[in-house]
Amino acid sequence: MMKIKTIFILLLLIIKPTWALDIDSNSSNLDLLPVSSIYIDSTHTLSKEIIETQVFTINTQSILTLGFSPNSALWIKFTLKNRSNQSIKKVLEYANPLTEEIFFFDGNRTILEGTWHIAKKRFSINPTFQIILNPYEERTFYLKAHSTISTVIAQLILWNANDFTQKDSKQKNLVMLFFTILMTLLLYNSFIYFFTKDRAYLYYILYLSAIIMNESTYAGVAQLYLLSSYGSVLVTQYIMLLVAFMIVTIILFTREFLQTTQFKKLDFLLKSVLYLVPILSLLSCNNFLFNANIIVLFLPIGGLVIFVGFYAFFHGVKEAQFYIIGWSMVLVALIVTNLQTLGILNINEYVKYMNDGAFISEAFLFSIALAHRIKITNDKLLSFQYNEQKRLEKLVSLKTQELKASLEKEELLYRELNHRVKNNFQMILSLIKLQIFKASTPLIKEELTTIKDRINSIAHLYEMLKIKGDKPLKSEEYFQNIVDNIKKGFDIKVTITYEIRYDLPIDKLIYCGLILNELVTNSFKYAFEQEGTVDIALYREEDSLYLTIKDNGKGYPPANKRDSLGLTIIETLVHKQLLGKMQIHILKGVENIISWKV
Repeated sequence: MMKIKTIFILLLLIIKPTWALDIDSNSSNLDLLPVSSIYIDSTHTLSKEIIETQVFTINTQSILTLGFSPNSALWIKFTLKNRSNQSIKKVLEYANPLTEEIFFFDGNRTILEGTWHIAKKRFSINPTFQIILNPYEERTFYLKAHSTISTVIAQLILWNANDFTQKDSKQKNLVMLFFTILMTLLLYNSFIYFFTKDRAYLYYILYLSAIIMNESTYAGVAQLYLLSSYGSVLVTQYIMLLVAFMIVTIILFTREFLQTTQFKKLDFLLKSVLYLVPILSLLSCNNFLFNANIIVLFLPIGGLVIFVGFYAFFHGVKEAQFYIIGWSMVLVALIVTNLQTLGILNINEYVKYMNDGAFISEAFLFSIALAHRIKITNDKLLSFQYNEQKRLEKLVSLKTQELKASLEKEELLYRELNHRVKNNFQMILSLIKLQIFKASTPLIKEELTTIKDRINSIAHLYEMLKIKGDKPLKSEEYFQNIVDNIKKGFDIKVTITYEIRYDLPIDKLIYCGLILNELVTNSFKYAFEQEGTVDIALYREEDSLYLTIKDNGKGYPPANKRDSLGLTIIETLVHKQLLGKMQIHILKGVENIISWKV
């Protein structure tokens, strides 16, 4: 008899009967789990009828975590009693948007909710169920929670409708604020990447995108507003690919931002993670080879990136200080969240917004770090530009001195050359003049005079070069010298007019001077008896230059070539040197038109 009494007392201590929670119209924001009993169906096969015959265990926790348990289901049993004399309506909130299937049993009524079965009329982020109790009615409810891919974390809260609406609105505002901040940072850094083309910004943009996708799924926003039922199932089954995408962007950003290529062993380790994580994640999709518990293997990656941050900081990467602080906060949040997800910790009520706060703080810090990185890069660039400018100025100064010395030397040689050429011309001209003086016949004297004038046209150019120095030569002045020299050899009155509207470069000026000498000499010889006029013009039309020598003399028959050598010299200079053409018009005198391309 004593043994039976002892066993009975122990059973009362271990398995207490579920008591009814008295509620009325004012009851709201009540945690139901501490007044509920639970049962773990390890086979996920028991029906409600069989469950009603099972022995439930009294629960004292506000939040229950099964971790990843694809073959188990959590049953929750609670009893409510309306202590008022009027009917009341309440909202039962299952405060976790990620549980895939939630069956709510209210007498003969069964309601299916969860990530895979979001009701069309549902407006709240978390699944909800309506409870109606008649006056003084007491009723027992059952709830079954099961997830194949995600973790089972259960929390039941009973609300008045108005209170729940306000609470859900506040939750949505916080979620909207979180995503607004992240989207703002995403756009801000996208603009900076557009202008800088810095790959660190590109990887950071991808990382922010990964956070937004993961957190929108984790918060239930994507399933509620963006995805269909099939889409929600698909995202849940392949959620590890989103996790892998986030980890890959973290590693890519870390390698670029901390410039880990200078640390060969660490960089090799990071590259190994880049290949390993996607493979493991792919094998975990829909529990193919591994279930979501494989995420435990990803936790050391957080420690690795922190270690890389410290290593880079102590090896001169200044911006690593922001990286370390930001990632330390995120790492703590991720470790706590994953330990809770795995069922090792049960502290959801204390860290509900830990991930959001950590990610926002880290995003701000990384944006500051990237801006600091640009500042450091600009400082280095300015320092490099300053040093390079000084080096170039010194080099330019040295080269300028060398160039000045070289130019002075060349100018001296050039002057000496001109002086020698002029002296040689003078010596040749003196010899020719001597021969003219001793010439025995007028014909020889005439020929020698022609040769003297040809040489004089070149000698005048060298004389002008010596006088002008670096100043540009005037074509009209050169032509006048040539014509004045010709006039000295003839005792006739000839008026010369000039219309020079273009100054030729020296290489073309010498050719035109020789042509002018031949044609004006011919006019003086053959065009006039006692007096006449010679018009000389030089001008440009479009892309061609024109030199015209025209006299009003008696002309000559076209077939009569008086000075064949002179005409040969002219034609050679026009066609071979100026690459131009020559036209001769004989009408009331002779007009010679020479033209060539500029």
